[in-house]
Amino acid sequence: MEVLAEERGQQIVVAGDASATVKGDRLLLRQALVNVLHNATKYSPGDGKVTVSTAVSRPDWVSITISDSGPGIAPEHRDKIFRRFYRIDEARTREEGGSGLGLAIAQWSVQAQGGQIVVQEGTEGAMFAITLPAFRP
Repeated sequence: MEVLAEERGQQIVVAGDASATVKGDRLLLRQALVNVLHNATKYSPGDGKVTVSTAVSRPDWVSITISDSGPGIAPEHRDKIFRRFYRIDEARTREEGGSGLGLAIAQWSVQAQGGQIVVQEGTEGAMFAITLPAFRP
C-alpha cells in the first residue's frame, strides 16, 4: 500500500506495540487490512495521512486501528458500510472504481478469525478498529 500512498503524496504511519501478535490466518488478515487500507488511501486527500496502530487492548485481544484524513463516514452510513455492494457515494465510487465489496470482505475475513471490525467516530476522517484474539505461546 505504500506505493499507492506515495503516488498520491500520502503518508502511511505504522505505530504501536510490536509484541502484539494475533492468532489467525495470515492471508485472511492480510485481505482485511489491504481492503481497509485501500479505502483509507482512496478517500484521503493527496497530501493526507493514514495511520495504522496496534495495541494489546485486553489480556487476550489485540486491536488494530486504521485511521485516515479523508472526509469520514457520516453516522447514517456507519451501520451499512459492511453490507455487500453498499457504496456511500455511487457517483464518486463509479469514477474511482470499486464494487462495494471491500469492507464486506474485510468484515468476513476478521469474523472468520473470531474477531470484529467496527467503524468508530473520529474527529477527522474515518477510523476502523479491528479486534482479534491474541496469540499466546
